[in-house]
Parts: sequence; structure tokens; C-alpha cells
Amino acid sequence: MTTIVQPYFAMTDGVFDCMIDIERTEAFARAIAATVRRGDVVVDMGTGSGVLALLAARVGAGKVYAVELDANNIATLEVVFRANGLSKHIVLVQGDVRTVELPEKVDVIIGEMIATALIDELQVPAMNHMLRYAKPDARVLLSRYRTFADLVDNPANYYGFEFPLVRYEYPDLRRLRSRALTDKQLILDADFTRPVTATRVDSRLSLTAQRRGRVNGLRLSSETTFWDGSTLGATYAYSYPIILPVDPIEIAKGEVIEARVGYTICGGMGTLKWAVG
Repeated sequence: MTTIVQPYFAMTDGVFDCMIDIERTEAFARAIAATVRRGDVVVDMGTGSGVLALLAARVGAGKVYAVELDANNIATLEVVFRANGLSKHIVLVQGDVRTVELPEKVDVIIGEMIATALIDELQVPAMNHMLRYAKPDARVLLSRYRTFADLVDNPANYYGFEFPLVRYEYPDLRRLRSRALTDKQLILDADFTRPVTATRVDSRLSLTAQRRGRVNGLRLSSETTFWDGSTLGATYAYSYPIILPVDPIEIAKGEVIEARVGYTICGGMGTLKWAVG
């Protein structure tokens, strides 16, 4: 007879969305297959659904420490690891990835706690802590993360009303995609193979118009580079661009527009400030 451990929820919505995001998860699967070697000791920080830990075990990891804080996810993970016959290879560790202690050094660090531009979530403090447990020649699956800014014409009219709001640009909703009007410029380049010491992004930009049009948004978009050199941009549930609303201005091709954007890395949306013009 099956019983439910209380409190229980099958999986938080965000965690489930990440797992069923085929483009994201298959990109991670390919990178894991190219990075993890037979017998490796691996840590998956913030394991969530457990799919990345399962992928590491399937390609031959000797041991995977799957670290998770959420009690709801823990209840699900115990069932999932048993159901796939991989419990002997995966050690489920309940704890905060920023402070948890591991009993040994690891060959590979896996972990996707990414929110666009590293504004939210805990990738930086989690990675900085986990690097303490990295062997000298350890491989960091998610090795580099870069964020860019450009100015766009953002569809902000819904049902005949204007909504000048901060929003995500979901790549699968074509009708809501913004139109790029300027070049892109780098505002953040995080190398996760070493501790990230920067605590803030504070960028002043001079963006050049590639075409004439109406600017009403400042877009932040990001790109991930894996250990094997492969890359991943925005997907259904991963690192989709953020559109920051600005007062509409008409621009001409070749015109240079000044912009500013700043925030605390992994400090939350409340730290975000921006201006255009």
C-alpha cells in the first residue's frame, strides 16, 4: 500500500518545468555525457527533480551526492532514485548548498540554480561553496555564464491596454518576442571554475541602433557554456530574457543611446535598477 509522507507535493512547479524542458535537459544530458567519467565522484547541487543526478549516474559516475533543501522534493527524490534502480550510486543529502558539508572531494560539480542574469537564485554562493570540495583537476559542468543587454521594441499591449511591466520573454511564445533595435553588449561574465568574487553588476552602456524604431524595453539575455565547450541560450524553462520597461523613444539607425543597469548578483529583483537615455 502506498502512503503519502506529510507534508508532500509531487514536485514544485518550477522544478517540474525544468525537468520537462526537453531542450534544456537534453543539452545538460549531452554535456554530462561528455564531462562525467566512469567512477567519478559527482555533486549535483540543488538537485530538484533529480534528473541531472540520474543522468550522471547513468553515464557511469561511481557516486553522486544529490543535495536538496526542499522537503517536498526530498520525499519525491527518494521514490525516484529507487524506481530507477540507482539508489546505490546516488546519495541524497538534505541541506543548504551554501553551507552543506560533503565527506569527500569531488571530480565533477553539476548544478543548475540559474535565474537570468544571475539576478535571482543561488548559483554564485552555491558554486563558491562547492568549489571547496573540488579536486585540483575537477570539472565544472556549467563553466561559464555571460549576460548581455540590448534595447528592444517590446510588445506591451494586451487586449487594448498598455502593460509597461518587467516581464520574461519566453522563447516558445513567438507573438510576444521583442524586436532587437541595437547591438548587444556584455554586462556580466561569470567563470564558475573559480570563485566568483564580484557582488554587483553596474554597467554603463553606449548602444548603437541597428535600425530605426521605437525603444520601450531594455533586454537582458544570457548564454551558458558547458565544460565540453557546448553552449545553451534561453529555453522554455531556463534563462529566458528579461525585458525591463522604459519610456518609449524613437531612434534612428546609427544613433547611440546611453543606458545603465545594475543589481546585486543573486540578490533578487528588488536590487535591480536601470535607465535609458
